[in-house]
Amino acid sequence: MSDLHVVIAPDSFKGSLSARQVADAIAVGLAQLPEPPRVTLAPMADGGEGLLDAIAARCAGHSQEIRVIGVHRQSLTARWYAMTDGTAVIESAEVLGLPLIEATRDAPALSDRSSYGLGTLIADALDSGARDIAVGLGGSATNDAGLGMLLALGARARDADDAPIAPTMAGLLRLARLDLSGLDARLAETRLRAFCDVDNPLLGPEGASRVYGPQKGLTDTDIADVEAAFEQLAEQSRQPARAEWPGSGAAGGLGFALALLDARLESGADAVIGLTGLAAHIKDADAVITGEGRSDRQTLSGKLPMAVAKTAGRTPTHLVAGAISDDARDELAQHFASLSTLVETAGSQDAALAEPARWLGEIARALAPRLRTGAGH
Repeated sequence: MSDLHVVIAPDSFKGSLSARQVADAIAVGLAQLPEPPRVTLAPMADGGEGLLDAIAARCAGHSQEIRVIGVHRQSLTARWYAMTDGTAVIESAEVLGLPLIEATRDAPALSDRSSYGLGTLIADALDSGARDIAVGLGGSATNDAGLGMLLALGARARDADDAPIAPTMAGLLRLARLDLSGLDARLAETRLRAFCDVDNPLLGPEGASRVYGPQKGLTDTDIADVEAAFEQLAEQSRQPARAEWPGSGAAGGLGFALALLDARLESGADAVIGLTGLAAHIKDADAVITGEGRSDRQTLSGKLPMAVAKTAGRTPTHLVAGAISDDARDELAQHFASLSTLVETAGSQDAALAEPARWLGEIARALAPRLRTGAGH
């Protein structure tokens, strides 16, 4: 083994490999070198898929499990992580993630999906005695502005006929009155944080529905109706200014609902990097390898690879992605020591998707000469 030390800190390659699987594949490639480096595996997350695994890999604690109704309207066993310092970490994707919809026959339409299960998870953490709760937001299949979560935690919502509304986007479209006075009293004595994977506000041209709604199936007409419903929710909450907070549009508007609970909205990438102590691991490293499924201009706005590069400082950081958009490549090259993609290495997108671990290993071996550039920094 050489004296070279490499920290491997990727995000997941969504729809392909988890962050841990990505890190393992890169480590396998490096291990096949004639003089393999010492590696530190530090799979990361930005608040979405893989948050619990990233925290559990580096933070002492244990998983808690509870049966909840997921976004697909079926019962499932969901986890949250109890850190030994008393912090409860909840990953919204555990109960609201897109993979649940994709894997379910006759899954509910977007209008009938609910964030209610997330509220159940938060209540379970409160029941356990947790008064410091971090909720990861990202990869959500919902667009109900957190209405379901609020109702699960004791809020009441009614339509114009004073009838209760469903805890869904369809219900939100009928919202006339919102009453938050019945919220679980324990929330007032709890420190809440939302780890947001994006910094979009709830409303406006950069808001949750206009930017991410089309990816979830909203038409232009739907977007106008949902935007109006979001505005109504903001007004009824008596905290409309919070709809402008960066991150309030995360996870289909869940950031706003958590803001109504006085949660602090934070960059998920920065929060996970801080909690897992990544800076300390990088301190004596010669190189860092990070990555994500697709790097584009959003990466430049502070997604996980950029946050890792910022944390690494002068330690050379190499970006490995499934693909890189042409309009971001030149600017990304200013922040990373090298750029590599599975698509280019494999020769096609189909080949890259068929064997992602193989191509990650190939890239790792090809990076070997460049990893020594920062040795002894």
